[in-house]
Amino acid sequence: MNLFIINTNKQSNHRYEQEMIEEQKCAAYRTTKGTIEHIQKDDKVLLYSNLSGIIARGIADGELKKKEDKGEIDAEYYMSLNEFYEYIKPIQYKKIKTILGRPLGSTSLKFSLPASKEIWDEVNRYV
Repeated sequence: MNLFIINTNKQSNHRYEQEMIEEQKCAAYRTTKGTIEHIQKDDKVLLYSNLSGIIARGIADGELKKKEDKGEIDAEYYMSLNEFYEYIKPIQYKKIKTILGRPLGSTSLKFSLPASKEIWDEVNRYV
């Protein structure tokens, strides 16, 4: 099992984060969209919102989907998340940094076993 932390990209457009929550999906756009291609069925996904922390989690369905954004064909790659859960109170950046042992610094991060299981188990304590 791999675990991915996907940034909701709200600094670029608040609509992106809102859509990810409402449609229970993870997504990436334009130059970063290829990160979604690496997510496989049953991989765990955490949605990270800048200045808030981890705001939701789910399990990837493994079906890569593409759609238009702002008139650009296939500008968004996304995947539906099963067992989706939106945290009432985000898991703060400081706590995530402690769990990971390093700062978040990119659009997406990938973790393999055993780190992925440890991170997933820790964030599920907040469910």
